[in-house]
Amino acid sequence: MTDRTPKRWTFRLAVALVAVALLAAAGLGWWWLWGAGQRNVARAGDDALYCDMNGGSGDATPSPTPNPATQDNVVIGLLTMPGSMTMWPIHTGVSDAALDAGVGWYQQTAEPGQVGNMALVGRRLPSGGPFDNILNLNVGDTVTVTTCTSVFTYTLVTAPRDLTVQPTDDWVLDAVPGSPSAMPTDAWLTLIANQSIESSPDRAVGFAKLTATSAR
Repeated sequence: MTDRTPKRWTFRLAVALVAVALLAAAGLGWWWLWGAGQRNVARAGDDALYCDMNGGSGDATPSPTPNPATQDNVVIGLLTMPGSMTMWPIHTGVSDAALDAGVGWYQQTAEPGQVGNMALVGRRLPSGGPFDNILNLNVGDTVTVTTCTSVFTYTLVTAPRDLTVQPTDDWVLDAVPGSPSAMPTDAWLTLIANQSIESSPDRAVGFAKLTATSAR
């Protein structure tokens, strides 16, 4: 009779090594995503508003030239989500640099508090992303945008978990979302985030209406 014990141990060892390698790769990927979120939280309060950096006291887009609304990756406001004390910097533009540092603002959309539709995009991460808990938001929850002089409070009228779009659905950026020819009469805030933490084209979108304005 042939002794198959060495072969069995060799096979088991190979299977164990493959399993360890797969677990290590999965753990590394998870750690990278988790760590990215933690880094975002750590530096969320580090970015100064444009007006603070320039000694101004004007609105979110103060008068000094050049206008920050025409520049990329300039902080024009701070976003606070329900249930969190973290104030995420709102950067002009939606580049990777802007999203890595906080929340991105589509510059062709309205400014904070302005009549029309201000559209913001952020990432969901396993821990600490600006829109980490966006799918837990409910109609009636409030989101605040703080600028140099004002605090704007927006109240959700559409929960992000109830609306899924694709990256090509740019109607969400309209001054009146879904009605490109309509004249806006209200100030809206649109929140856009990846619906799944894994790679997916699906985007979760929430709409909120300006319900209060106060001095900073």
